Amino acid sequence: MNKIAIFGGSFDPVHKAHIQISKLVLETFNLKKLIFVVAYAPPHKNKQYAGVKDRIEMLRLATKNLEHIEISLYEAEKQSVVYSYQTLDYFQRTYPLSEIFMIIGSDSLIELHAWENIDYLTSKYKFIVVKRSGICIDAATKYLDRCIFVDKEIVDFSSTLVRYYLKNDKAKASKMLCKDVYNYITENGLYR
Repeated sequence: MNKIAIFGGSFDPVHKAHIQISKLVLETFNLKKLIFVVAYAPPHKNKQYAGVKDRIEMLRLATKNLEHIEISLYEAEKQSVVYSYQTLDYFQRTYPLSEIFMIIGSDSLIELHAWENIDYLTSKYKFIVVKRSGICIDAATKYLDRCIFVDKEIVDFSSTLVRYYLKNDKAKASKMLCKDVYNYITENGLYR
């Protein structure tokens, strides 16, 4: 059975850690493809700093030379909150002969209990979990039986940190972003 991983998020902005994760997951789990899903309005976040069209364009720039990677506008085109179970169900209907996984960070794993329709989601789908520094996962962590973990270390920083450096230290920010994404941000005056 083919394996497809869904990598959802606001990607505000997409940065090198997102790209590193996607490459690592593709290689580690022998996936047919990895699909980035750009959220219009993520349920657990109050604000987006760049518009959805800019976030999609930055993701296109960051992934343009990568094989087995696609970008889906499924959530972005809804122009409202879409929950993870709805997104995974959509991809399961689209690829009925494939096994669908969702990529999350260990920070999200410890908050899964708060996700919409989580019992349904965890009964039907598995999660590929990327370890985040400072997050403790132990035997008491709920839904461990539905997870497979990426064992390799990744560069661990967030879009929040990238936005901070875009305002305060452009040299550091440029090291966290693909060159084309950094140029796009600069040319379009994003994250000022």
